[in-house]
Amino acid sequence: MKMTDERIAALLREGDEKGLTAASEKYGRLVRKIASAMLTSEQDCEEAVSDTFYKLWRSRERIDPEQGSLKAYISAIARSCTLDKLRTLSQCEPIPDDERDLGIEVDFTTTEAAEHNRRMIAECIRSLPSPDRDVFILRFYYSLTLAETARRLGLTVRQTEHIISRSKRTLRSALIKGGILL
Repeated sequence: MKMTDERIAALLREGDEKGLTAASEKYGRLVRKIASAMLTSEQDCEEAVSDTFYKLWRSRERIDPEQGSLKAYISAIARSCTLDKLRTLSQCEPIPDDERDLGIEVDFTTTEAAEHNRRMIAECIRSLPSPDRDVFILRFYYSLTLAETARRLGLTVRQTEHIISRSKRTLRSALIKGGILL
């Protein structure tokens, strides 16, 4: 018989390893699915899954059923661990400054300006067509190399470079037209 999330959370908060075992059995496939959606290596996926349940155990005192479901909590940890793994893997090739430059100076000095500009940037990126949006997210949010970004999307490196260049022009225009604070 499977344990309820409430029982699993209670066991975890009490420091009972049965809670960790139950969480792993109940949500292991979900965590693996989250990790494998972003990571290509089986070994990297395994590490992200292990890291997820390790972090769950280390943060067990903070589990609060009133704040949300155990499934959502574990999913958030899995995404965080997977992104950490992606960042670790991509640290070998930093993104050059000229590739990051949109050609406009965006104001992030005040809280209001930073909030407005981040919202504008997110909206503009979401509005990009596929595969432009996917290239932009993989390259600049996940910091994947050009080669890895191209490989994941079935593109050549040259196509990926062209998409980045085109997307930057599109974003620059959209941000200026949309009222980005400079």
